[in-house]
Amino acid sequence: MKIGDVVIVSFPYTDLVSFKARPAVVVNTIGDNYNDVIICLITSVVPPILNKFSLIVHPSVLNNLKTTSLIKVSRIVTVEQEKIKAVIGKLNENELKDFKSIFKSLVD
Repeated sequence: MKIGDVVIVSFPYTDLVSFKARPAVVVNTIGDNYNDVIICLITSVVPPILNKFSLIVHPSVLNNLKTTSLIKVSRIVTVEQEKIKAVIGKLNENELKDFKSIFKSLVD
């Protein structure tokens, strides 16, 4: 898996008890003994007002999303690679650039 890949993953709710299969973007793979992957949530629920840690992504043959979606860059989770069901696509060059910029702004 690569940075910017769009995957289907068992994404945990904030209670860390329940999970739901949903799309996410790969931030990076850890490359350690645990084989973990850092991901950010993608949702099809696009609010009328976005926060600065969100990125709208339109469906394309490259990302294979079904509808206009929102990457919630601040919804970051580290999951076992085995939780990733499939790689379905990837962000295009401009989306990846914007995603990285928003991600970096989390720590500024």
